Amino acid sequence: MQQNVAAEPRSEAEQAADRKTELTLQDIWNGIAQDQFLPYFQPKVTLKGMVLVGVEALMRWQHPELGLLTAGSFLPLVGDNFLFDDLTVIMLEKSITQCRKWQNNDLDLQVSVNLCADQLLDPGLADRIEAKMIEHGVENEKLIIEISAADIGNDIGNRLDTLAQLRARGFGLSIDDFGVGNSTKEQLQRIPASELKIDRKMLAGAARRPALKQALAAGLDVALALRLKSVAEGVETQEEWELVNQLGCDMAQGFLIARPMSGDDVLTWHNAWSTDPFL
Repeated sequence: MQQNVAAEPRSEAEQAADRKTELTLQDIWNGIAQDQFLPYFQPKVTLKGMVLVGVEALMRWQHPELGLLTAGSFLPLVGDNFLFDDLTVIMLEKSITQCRKWQNNDLDLQVSVNLCADQLLDPGLADRIEAKMIEHGVENEKLIIEISAADIGNDIGNRLDTLAQLRARGFGLSIDDFGVGNSTKEQLQRIPASELKIDRKMLAGAARRPALKQALAAGLDVALALRLKSVAEGVETQEEWELVNQLGCDMAQGFLIARPMSGDDVLTWHNAWSTDPFL
């Protein structure tokens, strides 16, 4: 099964750890059986007002010997194996559970979870996700499903029914990694999306290079034309923050704001951010 995993910047230490890992599918099976996979959450804040409105769930593996591993160290090994479905179920279950915990602590957030295009071929997907939301007492609108823009041009037609079901039930639908693939405005118009995420590759260097700035502005214009909320991914510097703010982007996430963190740490981070952003 083909999947697209949301790209995320990693520190040199994380990249070095990834290169050293020698993992097998059996290791992943064991990790699933021993409940070692979990989501880490990267905050998403508004440009105007700098308010925390949501988080993106990013897959992590708390390996007993290698420590906390990022998705880049093990998802390529999964490849076409159906284990990716098992891992996605874990991410959904734990993200919805964490959303309920935040609500119990008076923190009302949307949580975004990545799915691959092939999973949208499952006619019962919307039913099962909604059942999980009901089980945990979380409203459907608190969950955003992210699909990669690269998948939009890959025979998305067979998946439109599932996307329409999800939107009809109130789930958010985000088009991730926009600007990396060849998806067009016309293709995006077919998707009942609520959000467009501008990839880091469109942002990097745009503050200093007019041609890149123009391309970034064009991407944000697409979101505006399609009446989608826009999110700048991978905002790492104050200069980049000011640029996307100037260009009218709605939200941002990236290392300037916060690195991915555990669900419990989101509460602590939010308290600090609310008092002094960028501290």
